[in-house]
Amino acid sequence: MGSNRCPRLGLVPLILGLLSGGVSMTPLPEARPQSPCSLEGIEIKGGTFHLLKEGLVLEYVCPSGFYPYPVQIRTCRSSGSWSTLQTQDRKIVKRAECKAIRCPRPQDFENGEYWPRAAYYNLSDEISFHCYDGYTLRGSANRTCQVTGRWDGQTAICDDGAGYCPNPGIPIGTRKVGTQYRLEDSVTYYCSRGLTLRGSQRRTCQEGGSWSGTEPSCQDSFMYDTPAEVAEAFLSSLTETIEGVDAEDGHIPGDQQKRKIVLDPSGSMNIYLVLDGSDSIGARNFTGAKNCLKDFIEKVASYGVKPKYGLVTYATDPKVLIRVSNPKSADADWVTEQLDKISYDDHKLKAGTNTKKALLEVYNMMSWGVNNFPDNWNRTRHVIVLLTDGLHNMGGDPVTVIHDIRDLLNIGRNRKNPREDYLDIYVFGVGPLVNQENINALASKKDKEQHVFKLKDVDNLEDVFFQMLDESRSLGLCGMVWEHKDGTDYHKQPWHAKISITRPSKGHESCMGAVVSEYFVLTAAHCFTVDDEKHSIKVSLGGKKQEWEIDQVLFHPNYDLNAKTAKDIPEFYDYDVALIRLSKKLKYDQTIRPICLPCTEGSNQALRLPLTTTCQQQMQELLPAKDVKALFVSELTKDHRKILTRKEVYIKNGERKAACERDALQAQGYEKVKVVSEVVTPRFLCTGGVIPYADPNTCKGDSGGPLIIHKKSRFIQVGVISWGVVDICKRQQQAPSYARDFHINLYKVLPWLKEKLKDEDLGFL
Repeated sequence: MGSNRCPRLGLVPLILGLLSGGVSMTPLPEARPQSPCSLEGIEIKGGTFHLLKEGLVLEYVCPSGFYPYPVQIRTCRSSGSWSTLQTQDRKIVKRAECKAIRCPRPQDFENGEYWPRAAYYNLSDEISFHCYDGYTLRGSANRTCQVTGRWDGQTAICDDGAGYCPNPGIPIGTRKVGTQYRLEDSVTYYCSRGLTLRGSQRRTCQEGGSWSGTEPSCQDSFMYDTPAEVAEAFLSSLTETIEGVDAEDGHIPGDQQKRKIVLDPSGSMNIYLVLDGSDSIGARNFTGAKNCLKDFIEKVASYGVKPKYGLVTYATDPKVLIRVSNPKSADADWVTEQLDKISYDDHKLKAGTNTKKALLEVYNMMSWGVNNFPDNWNRTRHVIVLLTDGLHNMGGDPVTVIHDIRDLLNIGRNRKNPREDYLDIYVFGVGPLVNQENINALASKKDKEQHVFKLKDVDNLEDVFFQMLDESRSLGLCGMVWEHKDGTDYHKQPWHAKISITRPSKGHESCMGAVVSEYFVLTAAHCFTVDDEKHSIKVSLGGKKQEWEIDQVLFHPNYDLNAKTAKDIPEFYDYDVALIRLSKKLKYDQTIRPICLPCTEGSNQALRLPLTTTCQQQMQELLPAKDVKALFVSELTKDHRKILTRKEVYIKNGERKAACERDALQAQGYEKVKVVSEVVTPRFLCTGGVIPYADPNTCKGDSGGPLIIHKKSRFIQVGVISWGVVDICKRQQQAPSYARDFHINLYKVLPWLKEKLKDEDLGFL
């Protein structure tokens, strides 16, 4: 992603750490970068190459479905020549080429048969497994060779249930030694030459019938995990996931109990963020990781979960920016501020890679807690995530610190109570220089879980966070959006409703609205007339072709468009709000979910305010007496299709408010109005004009849509678009300075909202 911010994230208790090296994936331009080694004769047939690490490393790149043969990486030697093109069996090749990716064949398959049997399998080839009589198949009976060089599905295993532990199986491409599955029996796995084992090489049958460690696989150097694979594995490896948790009291909404994070009231969670700032990282990758972390912390906090954070950056020496012992370490805003201060240049004078020393700082933070709060610390869950190339070049083997951390936390000592749930170490390798063996050694290894991943570049990392922290897993939370680059308009405005009214005499008219609950859409009252029949009103949501029928339209009782005609005011928009009750209950998904309403528990949680916050205090937070940045959504036509576009405006709620309101007298039909309060009541918010910035204006079809404040990763509706001084869309020319828009302030119609939405479980304050 080309943005300087990692896009908005979703949920999950993890952490981000060391950013990988050498991911400067800029295509080689005509004026090639300088290298101490000659670039003549190093091309790859069917592909391209990039220079990394100031020309000292060369990476071959092939099209999708192909891999560099015989090597992906070549290094520039001190002699001025590139490392040789040597195959796994040590043969020298004259020229690199891109070869078609194939999937490995099974080295062995116990207690059954597979078909077809072949020396190798091409992309999209399928393989089927079946068991002998008396054995039951676990895993996937049919598997397909993917473009990554891996098989889809799960390892097929034929088991008769005779062992104390189930048969652990033989993942395709591995070889297993050991056929006894009694208590304390072990099995050992091996890979062919040139492949690196990921997961656990040795697994032991434990009490309770589970295997120690995690299922192994054999990885080639060209293999990367796709963002979707990483996200799914990461999610499934977490025993509990954030979803609609009220961290204050542990309450979880009724139908959201499948995936959640439950913070033990007598315990806690600590998240250690460790960022590698060494020479091999590069400023772009460091900044990309930092921005992902900032948005990640914001999103976790928006779910009401408050872990304590530790933050360490390092190169030759570590720099501890936040300790979990700091009282502010659970304050997401403060943590984000500290994270924002760090720079890649912090370590430029000593740019080695001492991963061991950085992890020792994490160990020291844990030790402080163990010594000062031994009882509580015994129930604290610790999560470490490292992003690294695994190429530590000083300080010694960092794995020894992992052993010390496990010992400190009393993990793995007691066979009956191993406490493995209290420590998770996730390791992300990013880029072509990753040492897969080293990153595998650092990661946690748990049965049916994956804690180590290899990604192609930092853009893939951003994709992982989008998919991993999928907000569709918390559909009941208001004001959440999914802003991934592949998202549609309705992923980004999932509350957006389009309302169409068919009238025999006037034809078709349309308005906008916002989903506020499973049954209700909030819109403007002036969109309807008393003669509209409910069968003539349809609501479109989520960009879907389906139209929702309505049960009834509820108008604010004080709304009367003709209330001041006797005063030569043809239209009066005070209390211009209405609620549409749908005939059927909505089923929330990624493109249909509610916006937050003011003075509700949902907006309190979104703003991270205490439960004791009053409605007035919340209003002061959202609508202070000054210019307030807000947005509305308009429907535009582009390339012959309708698209939703956010437009940023400023609510004039301070010293510019009076001038904004006075411009209402410029509206057509208000020529005879002498006092602006006759048409602009205290129920209105005013936007538009050219100061402090030129605000975009609403169009006629935008009526009824929400005026929104975007704060702390959530979207809260504060107004309903009612009327404007000038229809700038009809004029099709630059808007004059007096072009203003007026919106019903929802804080001023709360009693009515509370009454009509009392059964919607919104938790009005």
